[in-house]
Amino acid sequence: MDMNAYLSMFIDESNDHLQSLNENLLQLEGNPEDLSIVQSIFRSAHTLKGMSATMGFEDLAALTHEMENVLDLVRNSKLKMDSFIFDTLFKGLDALEAMVQDIVGGGTGKADVTSIVASLQGILKGDYKSQTAASTAAAPSASANAGGGEASGGVLLDQFQSSILLQSMEAGHQPYYVQVSVDENCVLKAARSYMVFNLLESNGEIVKSEPSVQDLEQEKFDRTFTVFTISTLTAEQLYEQIMNISEISSVTVTPLDAETLASLTSAPAAAAVEAPEKPAAAESATAPLANDSVKISSKPSAAPQSAPAAMNKTIRVDIDRLDTLMNLFSELLIDRVRLEQLASEIKRTELTETVEHMSRVSSDLQNIVLKLRMVPVDSVFNRFPRLVRDMAKSLNKKMELIITGADTELDRTVIDEIGDPLVHLIRNSGDHGIESVEERIASGKSETGTIHLRAFHSGNHVFIEVEEDGRGINKQKVLQIAIKNGVVTEEQSRNLTEEEIQMLIFAPGFSTADKISDISGRGVGLDVVKTKITSLGGNVTVTSAEGKGTKFSVQLPLTLSIISAMLIKLGSEKYAIPLSSIVETGIIKRSGILNVHGNQMVEFRGSIIPLVSLSSVLESPDYDESQEQETEIVVIRKGDKMAAVMVEEFIGQSEIVLKTLGKYLTNVYAISGATILGDGYVALIIDPNALIK
Repeated sequence: MDMNAYLSMFIDESNDHLQSLNENLLQLEGNPEDLSIVQSIFRSAHTLKGMSATMGFEDLAALTHEMENVLDLVRNSKLKMDSFIFDTLFKGLDALEAMVQDIVGGGTGKADVTSIVASLQGILKGDYKSQTAASTAAAPSASANAGGGEASGGVLLDQFQSSILLQSMEAGHQPYYVQVSVDENCVLKAARSYMVFNLLESNGEIVKSEPSVQDLEQEKFDRTFTVFTISTLTAEQLYEQIMNISEISSVTVTPLDAETLASLTSAPAAAAVEAPEKPAAAESATAPLANDSVKISSKPSAAPQSAPAAMNKTIRVDIDRLDTLMNLFSELLIDRVRLEQLASEIKRTELTETVEHMSRVSSDLQNIVLKLRMVPVDSVFNRFPRLVRDMAKSLNKKMELIITGADTELDRTVIDEIGDPLVHLIRNSGDHGIESVEERIASGKSETGTIHLRAFHSGNHVFIEVEEDGRGINKQKVLQIAIKNGVVTEEQSRNLTEEEIQMLIFAPGFSTADKISDISGRGVGLDVVKTKITSLGGNVTVTSAEGKGTKFSVQLPLTLSIISAMLIKLGSEKYAIPLSSIVETGIIKRSGILNVHGNQMVEFRGSIIPLVSLSSVLESPDYDESQEQETEIVVIRKGDKMAAVMVEEFIGQSEIVLKTLGKYLTNVYAISGATILGDGYVALIIDPNALIK
């Protein structure tokens, strides 16, 4: 069978497991005594190892196996985590991520991880606890006593399982240690393990399996599994019958005696930790096997399809298919609006009722189609706690990342592109923004710097903010470097506002860092950030107060979206304003317009807000509100700022499809896109955020 058919699934699931490992390791670093976190980490590592081996990526599987060995000691309370172990495991995770990225790029997933493997093996050799060395030494000696079972690899029995086997021997039964390997090309490994278990149970009882029954059912093992069983057959008969099962490559059957059992029996503490991982084997064993009526069942289910239903609640869909679905629904929505117009003109009851029903159904369909493309920004944000942790260690600073609004949803195409710009901004905040512990204490701040990462909706846009409480931007230093690098002339610098000076850090090659570091300097890569965000149809701004901190604000559009809008008229032209940005509509008299320092203002609910002439902004050819005594206004909001926009006439609310203006009409001021109305005409969509300064 061609494994390439499963490659995309392997890559997606590997990335999920690697992210889970990162998050859980960070949690464990904060609470090293929580063994439940270790169990979660171990399960993810074990699954990743099995997947990698199945797909033939042996280097990836080998490194994961070494990490798994360390985690196994931790979860069995034989090893305590410390900073060296954490750092080594994080380095291993970085190497695994690099291997997976190599596979994504068409490579073989190979990498030089000699130093990481040496560190992991050094941990296993007992550099930390003497009892660790003792326990690792016990397994080989036990394997030697088992005759042909040297591959037991440290598989241990707890006290209860060992007592069951001893009592069965006293009753005249023979216990065996059975090691089974399936063919390298075997695809349905769970089915083969089931057939082996079925054979063993029909001729005796199973006491323990490694991996666990649950892992065997879900194919979470490489090619080999082991079983402690009590059988009525001889060792030769067991060997022959198991080898008769198809796709079994090798079998080792080793009779056990009292001395071997003693060497394979683990301490009670290890058993207590291991018990939750293997419930089927341990919980069903409730009495000594001397009584033949007692059943110890460890048989996996008949086929891998019988895994828990919860495993199949989600499916992965190609983004191109969602694009096609969105485009098709966009056409359907345009036709629906046209049908609604025709029904209102013809005024036939049957047609009106049918169109109304179709509108309700298509509205539900619309909500589903939109949600399919929307992804929480959490999928991007979840990589940053690890980034900040590594920065803090590298720079010898104390810093904390606070994430809010991670459930804010954004279009998948934007999500895929926004990760790298945010990495640049957070690195700059940590490297140049947050001061050293000594500097912070000297300036009266807490020794731990704080980086805030926020996401929130505002109108038809999503805003992502990166804010830190560090030293802020030194405006004089920025101006000096800008003049030195030829970004601005000395004469131009005298007329720059504070906001314009701060935006100079986005100039190509601009940096205020006194020395180059492997993290960043303020401005390094920020020109790349601005270029990327602009290419997405967004915008980035920076505000800073010297000594208090800096805030980067990234504005991103909700692309390929269907939105509710207010349709308005300006002379012969029609426009749409997103409903999510509108506070209310109203009418003002010409006498109510105020003039403040040359700017038109209007009173709105106890406050004075700017008044914007839309006809002037858009250079309307056949409408001028200055000739009107009364003018309709739309009050719009951007964050906590508001403005009133003058229009000629309200047409009404409608759901519209947001279309881009194409490659030739990019970055048109105050226009975020266009839509096709029900009558076939095109209406431009106003960007309210551009109208509010």
